[in-house]
Amino acid sequence: MLEYLESLTWPWGAVAIVAICVFFSSLLILLVRRYIPHKAMQRHHDVAAVVFTNLGVLYSVLLGFTVVNVQQQFDQVGNNAEVEASNLSQLYWDSQVFPENHRHQIRQSIQEYAKNVIEDEWKNMSKGIPSRITAESIKSLWEAFYAIEPTTKYEEIWYSNSVSNLNGLMDARLKRLQGSQQSLSPEMWDLLAVGGFAMVAFICIFGIESPWIHLLMGASLAATIAFLLFLIYSLDTAFTGQSSISPTAMKSVFQSFLSS
Repeated sequence: MLEYLESLTWPWGAVAIVAICVFFSSLLILLVRRYIPHKAMQRHHDVAAVVFTNLGVLYSVLLGFTVVNVQQQFDQVGNNAEVEASNLSQLYWDSQVFPENHRHQIRQSIQEYAKNVIEDEWKNMSKGIPSRITAESIKSLWEAFYAIEPTTKYEEIWYSNSVSNLNGLMDARLKRLQGSQQSLSPEMWDLLAVGGFAMVAFICIFGIESPWIHLLMGASLAATIAFLLFLIYSLDTAFTGQSSISPTAMKSVFQSFLSS
């Protein structure tokens, strides 16, 4: 089911999950109304309203906090990918100051790294698995800098700056890999699912005289909760689905390397 939703564009995925939840919530309301007269449920309105209000406040705070949290994580992962590409670009162009043999080795390793990230490592990001060949290319880049022995003050300044960018590249890559492994815990998803079901279930036991008004209220609540849960899922899975983070920044700098 989730694989099918991820294969859809984000708007259609949201429409699909909302439609499914609205259908089942409406079916639940109709079943309750069939076996329990709405007048019988009206006698419990006072107590049900108090419980529903308090439950609604708690659940809305939980949903809001979760949306903000996963949005921040999503943005941070995307920012780490951009920082990684930026550091790689700086390393490539800063290598111009080094002798030809070192410059060639550095730029070749950088191009291999960018290519491996785009074509190999990014495909495994949904699993949080680093690429072996990408790790080899970053190792080759380090070895290229190990081989450099600055002979002038000018080279020493650029070498120091390049090593700083190389450390920044490693840090950004590590954060990107860690970001692909971060997600909401199963316990949190259980809490969100149970809370959403409880909210819809409470709507079912309100003794509303008009069945159409009852269905409209239940459908509105179910649609809102379903949409927010789908949004949370989309942001929580930053490297899967149609709305996942793509290696746009890395592709951009790689194309600049090829055209130089």
